[in-house]
Amino acid sequence: MTEIASTYTADGIAAGMSTYPHPKPVLDTGALAEAIRVQLRTWVTAELGITVPAPELVAASPATSIAWLLGEITEVVHLYGVETNGDAEPWGITHLLNARADGLNAAHGRGDGHLLGALYSLIAARAHLRDGFEGRFELDPFGADRYTINERSLVETVRVQLATWAPATFGTVVQLPDRWELRTAADLSDIIGDVIRAAEVKYGDVDDDDSIRGMAHLANARAHGLKAGYGHGDAHLFAALGALVLTAAALT
Repeated sequence: MTEIASTYTADGIAAGMSTYPHPKPVLDTGALAEAIRVQLRTWVTAELGITVPAPELVAASPATSIAWLLGEITEVVHLYGVETNGDAEPWGITHLLNARADGLNAAHGRGDGHLLGALYSLIAARAHLRDGFEGRFELDPFGADRYTINERSLVETVRVQLATWAPATFGTVVQLPDRWELRTAADLSDIIGDVIRAAEVKYGDVDDDDSIRGMAHLANARAHGLKAGYGHGDAHLFAALGALVLTAAALT
């Protein structure tokens, strides 16, 4: 391991300390809406030609803005379709429609859990519509607890986000457990640790901007994963999810 690569792990290990210098993450309506906005920026403009609004425009009315934006996206897909192969298009559109429905439910005051559900569906939609993934991700990720934001629903969302890119990027070095095998923040923290170790091997000596940016985001995800695993709160799971969305955007 190079000296530069080892600093990523060192940063992650430091997350177990309460003095870790990162600002404390927030998990509320505005933070969920911003996470959705950022996730959409990683693919809908390039794939669908849709401009994603600036943060301040979404922050003024988070849930309503997201519902409107998802409506625009689904309308474009309905009119023009998406160029993908095999089963990727129908699965992707299904997830996109689920995200649209959750956005509307959130805008009508039915809870922030619908924003998390929308984010989950958009993560799966990106894998299908941008990357051409033809397999199947769970359509009902949280079961009866789908619209309760808690450790279990956040862990499952992160697990599926990793499933959309980590195995394809690192091969069998990264083994993701099934849904029923991964339920706690501590277990998820170990999985993110496996991912960053695999990334250090692959990208540790690479100095292009995307690789450096991706490793920085991945180190941040590792840090928040450790904080969550040490019991510092579910907001760190959510922050890890956001960092992994940016990691995937940079490395894939």
